[in-house]
Amino acid sequence: MVDFVKEEIAPTSFNMSSKKELLSTAMKRTSEWIFSQEIPSDVTVQVGGVSFSLHKFPLISKSGYVRKVVSESNDADHSIIQIPNVPGGADSFELAAKFCYGINFEISSENIAMLRCAAEYLEMTEDYAVGNLVGRTEAYLNEVALKSLAGAVSVLHMSESLLPIAEEVKLVSRCIDAIAYLACKESQFYMSSRSDSGNDSTISLTTTNSRSIVDWWAEDLAVLRIDIFQRVLIAMVARGFKQYDLGPVLMLYAQKALRGLEVFGKGRKKIEPRQEHEKRVVLETIVSLLPREKNAMSVSFLSVLLRAAIYLETTAHPTITDMERKKVCSLMDCQKLSRKACAHAAQNDRLPVQTVVQVLYHEQQRLRDVMNGSGDSPAVISSKVNLYTTDVHPVSVSKKLGRLYPFVPSSAKGRTRPSKDRRHSIS
Repeated sequence: MVDFVKEEIAPTSFNMSSKKELLSTAMKRTSEWIFSQEIPSDVTVQVGGVSFSLHKFPLISKSGYVRKVVSESNDADHSIIQIPNVPGGADSFELAAKFCYGINFEISSENIAMLRCAAEYLEMTEDYAVGNLVGRTEAYLNEVALKSLAGAVSVLHMSESLLPIAEEVKLVSRCIDAIAYLACKESQFYMSSRSDSGNDSTISLTTTNSRSIVDWWAEDLAVLRIDIFQRVLIAMVARGFKQYDLGPVLMLYAQKALRGLEVFGKGRKKIEPRQEHEKRVVLETIVSLLPREKNAMSVSFLSVLLRAAIYLETTAHPTITDMERKKVCSLMDCQKLSRKACAHAAQNDRLPVQTVVQVLYHEQQRLRDVMNGSGDSPAVISSKVNLYTTDVHPVSVSKKLGRLYPFVPSSAKGRTRPSKDRRHSIS
């Protein structure tokens, strides 16, 4: 066993950057896991299609899972052990096996998540050995990884592929709490230092603060899955972080997550249904997280979200009641609607009947004012009337209103509503 330690100490530092070459390198290592010619291996462990030639004693001395498999086997020899669904696959098992043999390797924020989950799965607890892998990984999490914002975000990102066991060991929730605490602490420190400097206008302070927040951690958070990202922001708000300051973070996340949607192009680029659904969920979640304060978000960004919603054929608030719909529409000033907005109202059968009638009434009143209230020549009057009557298709769009829709442009003729399964809620 001494020869094995000498031969293996050099390559013990596991480089996570070579993760993409896991399969090829792991297969190459298969024959190299026969550690010592003096002590031939007595068990072959198969994990994720990769075989490791090992020894029973180092494994059962620290892994409760392997000990149970060996003890419950009817085969006295039991030379082959299959371990399915190890968190992190062959990669994490190799590190766990090295730990069982007492070989040093590097623990980092990139591999700590899979090590912690693998240790839990293999039952490498203090019940089987003092200073076992569960205790070692917990110590690294508490003393190193979760002490910095970048480290906590990195561990959380790696945990996304390790669900549900990452939730069971409370790794996800602890990372979220650490990020929320550290972000709020950084923000409070920055605000106090800014207030001490003085002589800065409120607008300048707010703008600079928002920009600095993005510089601190927004780009790191943008790699998170949307549901995890939402939980992080909710935890931050719960700890006192101002929702107003979340605007820049949401903008950056939306820019990355909704990338690929040609919302300003002509036509509609076809995307995969699964990808389309994911982008709908992202859009829906971002809208639900938008700050409620005035001027918290730029109009241009909100316009992009609106265009993305139209592009993805989403439907806003499909479960809203008639009373709530009437209350919302009562806030709309029908006299200020453009011609295009009036045409849209005429086609929208989800608007209350009273609102549609009011829109049409004001539009007809506007026509009368143009025809009767101006002193223009008949030719000019005719041209102004044509402004509203060009491309009009006198068809009924709503069964409730019959033929009360004279402002439907011909471009809308034949347009069909998306099927129910293609419409999605923005709540």
